[in-house]
Amino acid sequence: MLNHVVVGSGSPLLILHGSGLDHRHMMETLEPICERLEGWKRVYVDLPGHGQSRPQDRIKTQDDLLAVIIEFADEALPDQKFGIVGESRGSYLAQGFVHMQPDRISGAALIVPGGSPASDSTRLPDHQVLESDPSMRSELNDNEIARFESFMVVQRRDILERSRRSKYPAFDLCDEAQTERVNRSFDFSFHARGETTKFDGPSMIVAGRQDSMSGYLDAIDLLPQFTHATLAVLDAAGHGLAWERPEVFDALFRDWLARLSRCK
Repeated sequence: MLNHVVVGSGSPLLILHGSGLDHRHMMETLEPICERLEGWKRVYVDLPGHGQSRPQDRIKTQDDLLAVIIEFADEALPDQKFGIVGESRGSYLAQGFVHMQPDRISGAALIVPGGSPASDSTRLPDHQVLESDPSMRSELNDNEIARFESFMVVQRRDILERSRRSKYPAFDLCDEAQTERVNRSFDFSFHARGETTKFDGPSMIVAGRQDSMSGYLDAIDLLPQFTHATLAVLDAAGHGLAWERPEVFDALFRDWLARLSRCK
């Protein structure tokens, strides 16, 4: 079974992180919200080849990766419906799960979806920094400078501290060979065939207006598929929008949970 951490009890949420990261990133993002709420069982997963989940030779495509996630859900949440939360690559896997087993998903939260390797790069906004703190620069090593300046739209000390706790340690654990294999066959086979699934469970789609990695247009394009989705495109936010605009993100996520709770 994949490495995972379970927090809380109640209605289950399967939570999937982005590429290169592990469960710590999603815990850092969601636990400040969920720890104040009751009735939610959070299942934070390390995807194969990430964190403490070993890479698997059988994983050669995105379809293969999705199959392993579905197998994990069969073991960890047998015969249960659950909400699914995915950020970045995790949001694409969440979409795949919704396509393959929509009756099993009670609701979906898709955070910074879009921006696959096959996406049109002209649909992506240019990177820009809208909030900076020059006093931090002397504290950053070379890798941190590169990551912060090429990634973050908002550069604040609290974001640096959260990154040091959860993101940067995960990068060293990511299996590059498996990642390269999957990236060569990134799109799900059913998406390559033009297949889509309409999903009517409570959903949330959140994108950053200045996200130079995933953009926001791909997120908007998902709206017809998720017929009960709240769509938000946050200004002054990029691929790290949950940390860059925490008050707005927290309100949107709590709203999604409230809608999800009414469908139990």
